[in-house]
Amino acid sequence: MAQTATETEPAGPPAPTILLVDDNAAKRLAVRAMLAPLGHAVSEADSGRAALRAVLQQTFAMILMDVRMPSLDGYETAKLIRRRSQSALTPIIFVTAFGRDETETNTAYASGAVDFIFNPIHPDVLRAKVTAFVNLFVQSQELQESLQSITALNVALRESEVRARAVLQHVADGIVTAGEGGLIQSLNRSARRLFGYRDEEVIGQPLKLIVAPSHHDEFSHPAHARWSLMTAKDMPAEPIDTVGCRKDGSCFPMEMDMSQMRVGEQTFTIACVRDISGRKAYTEALEQRILHDKLTGLPNRVLFGDRMDQAIAAADRAGEPRGVLVVALDKLGEINETLGHHTGDGVLRAVAERLRDVLRDSDTVGRLGGDEFGILLSGATDVARAATIAWKLRDVFQDPFQIDGHGIDVQASIGIAFFPRHGHTIDDLLRRADVAMHEARRSGAGIAVFVADPEDQTAHRLKLLSDLRDGIPRNELVLHYQPKIDLATRRTVGVEALVRWRHSRDGLLMPAQFIPEAEHSTLIEPLTNWVINEALCQQRQWIDAGLDLTMAVNISPRSLTMRSDLPDVVAKGTDTWGIAPGRLILELTESAIIDANVPDVLGLLHAMGERIAVDDFGTGHSSLVYLQRLPIDEIKVDRTFVRHLASVPGDAVIARSTIDLAHNLGLTVVAEGVEDEVALAMLGEQGCDTVQGYFFGLPCAAAEMTRWLTESPFGADPQPSSATVE
Repeated sequence: MAQTATETEPAGPPAPTILLVDDNAAKRLAVRAMLAPLGHAVSEADSGRAALRAVLQQTFAMILMDVRMPSLDGYETAKLIRRRSQSALTPIIFVTAFGRDETETNTAYASGAVDFIFNPIHPDVLRAKVTAFVNLFVQSQELQESLQSITALNVALRESEVRARAVLQHVADGIVTAGEGGLIQSLNRSARRLFGYRDEEVIGQPLKLIVAPSHHDEFSHPAHARWSLMTAKDMPAEPIDTVGCRKDGSCFPMEMDMSQMRVGEQTFTIACVRDISGRKAYTEALEQRILHDKLTGLPNRVLFGDRMDQAIAAADRAGEPRGVLVVALDKLGEINETLGHHTGDGVLRAVAERLRDVLRDSDTVGRLGGDEFGILLSGATDVARAATIAWKLRDVFQDPFQIDGHGIDVQASIGIAFFPRHGHTIDDLLRRADVAMHEARRSGAGIAVFVADPEDQTAHRLKLLSDLRDGIPRNELVLHYQPKIDLATRRTVGVEALVRWRHSRDGLLMPAQFIPEAEHSTLIEPLTNWVINEALCQQRQWIDAGLDLTMAVNISPRSLTMRSDLPDVVAKGTDTWGIAPGRLILELTESAIIDANVPDVLGLLHAMGERIAVDDFGTGHSSLVYLQRLPIDEIKVDRTFVRHLASVPGDAVIARSTIDLAHNLGLTVVAEGVEDEVALAMLGEQGCDTVQGYFFGLPCAAAEMTRWLTESPFGADPQPSSATVE
C-alpha cells in the first residue's frame, strides 16, 4: 500500500490531514501540487483497499477520491468507509469526469459523497472546496475542545460548591419564608425537592402545611412557646426536632431552625429545614456494628452468611447456580512474625480495599476471619464467569502492598464452590470452598473448584481455562500446518494453520480439547490474535524462502460480533508482516455466517482484500441466501462427504452437487478429508479446485512442513516473492 504524508510540526491540536485516493500516481502528484499552497498534510492511497486500511489507522479531515479505480471503485470504497462509525461523517469529494450525468450523481451521493470536482481540475476550485471542508473539520476540533473546557469548568464549579457547603454546614438543606401572618411566601429549590411541592401549590398556605398532621395541635396552641415561632414571635434559639410532611403524605424526621429578617416595614420568618433521616439511619447503623468486621469494615461472617442465605433462596426459586469463593492470603503469619501485627492488619485492610474495587456493587465481599475473605457473586454464576472473577481477584495481588513504607508481596489462594452442585446450605458451601482453597494452595495453581468426584467436569473446566490463560503469554501454543493441493497441478498452493497446545502436564492437546471452552470465555480473543500473528509471521518466512503460499486461519463466531476488533487485528498483522491482500484466508463455520452482525464485519474484511471461506460446508444450516449475500470466496466440502466417495454413492452426489453449486456462484472449492488416490481422482473428475487431507500427510510443525514443501512430489513450486504489500 503506497501511503505518504507531509511532515509537519503542529502547534496544539494535530494538523488536519487530507486523504488523496487515486490509482494514477501522476494525478496524485498533480493534485498534491495544487494543494501545496494550503499547507495541509496529505496522505496518499493508490487503491480503494489502501484507502480502507488508511481510514482504519487515522482520522482525516476529508477524502479526495477518484471514481474509476480497478478492483474497488470510489463508490464501493465510500460505502465501506461510511459503514465504520469512526469515519461515517468524514467528507468525501469525488474527483471525476463522469459525475455530470444525473445517474452518476445519484450513485455518488448514495455512496456517501458530499461534493464533486470535475476533470480537468481547476486549482482555485479545488483549493476553495478543500479549504471549506478543512475549516469545518478544524471548527469541529475547536468545538470539541470548547466542550471539554466547559466540562472541566463544570467540574471545578461542582468542587467549589462542595467546598462552600462544607464551610457553611450550619445552613439547612431547605429554606422556607413566611410573612407576619405565618403564610408561606417562598421555597428554595432544596425545599421544593424535600417536600415535593411547586411554588404555586404552597405560596399563601400556612407554614404548618409542611408539618405532619400529628403535630398540628401543638403548633396551633398559643400556650406552647416552641410553636409561637410560627407567628414570628418568641423564636427559639436552638433548632427543634419535629416531623415533616411531604406533598404525597409521607412523613420524615425533620429539624427546623427559625430566624427573623426585617426588610423595610415587613418582617419575615425564615425556616431552615433539613431531613435528618440519614442521621437516624446512622444511629441505627451503629447498633448493627456487630455485623461488620472492625478491622476492614467488611461484612463479617454473620452478615456474609445472611446474604448467602438470601442468595441461595433466590437461586433456588430461579433454578440458577450461584458461586461462592473463599480467598485466603498465603503466609500472613510470617508477615505478622517478621513485621508485626500492625503491618499484618494493614495488609488485611489493603487487601479488603482492592477486593472491593475489583468487584461490582452487587457482589458481596466479607471477612470470614483470620486471613480468609468470602466472595458472593450476584446473579447466575457458571464456571466461566467464576473463573473470570477469580482471575481478576488474583490480579489484585500482582503489585506489592505498600504498608508503613514496606513493599509487601502477598499472594492468595482461591477456592470455589457452586450451589446446588456442591451443597444447599451456607455451611456446606463455605466448607467446600475452603477445601478447594487448600487444594489450590497445595497444588500451586492458585485457583481450584471443589472436587467431590475426581471426574468433576466443572473443576476440570476451570483448571483448563486457568492453564490456558497462563499458557498463552508463556507461548505454550503452537501451530501445525496442513497443505492445500491444487488438483490441476497437483502442487501445494496454500496451507491451513491448526492450533495445538503444548500443555505442561497433559502434553500436546488438540483443538477440540480446549477451543470449545475458550469460545465460552474471554480467552478466545487473545487466542485468535496469537494464531493470526503467528500464522502471518510463518507465511512471511516461507515467502522469503520463495514459497508463496496462501495462509488459512480458523475464526471463531465470537470474533465476528459488532464490537469485534478482528479487522484491526488483520490489518495490523498483514501490515507488520508484509502480506499482500488476498493471501490470507479466514475460515468460519456455516453456523457463524447466520449471525446478523456477520455481514458488516465480513464486508470490511473482504473490502480489505482478505478472502473468506465457509468451513465444513454441508454440515450446518447455510443456504443459497447466505452464499449469495455474503462476500464468500471459497467453500470447503466437509470430510464426511469426501472420506467415502468411492463406497457411498450418495456422498459422491453431494460432493459433485456442491462443486457445481459453488462454481455457478463464482466460488472455489476445497475438499477436506482426502485419504486415498481414488477420492483424489474422483474429485479431479468432478472439477474440484483444491484438496487437503491425510493422504498427503498429517498436519505438522513449521520446520517439518518446510521440508515437505521442498521435498514432496506434491510440494510447492519455488518462485520469487510476490506477496509483499506495495
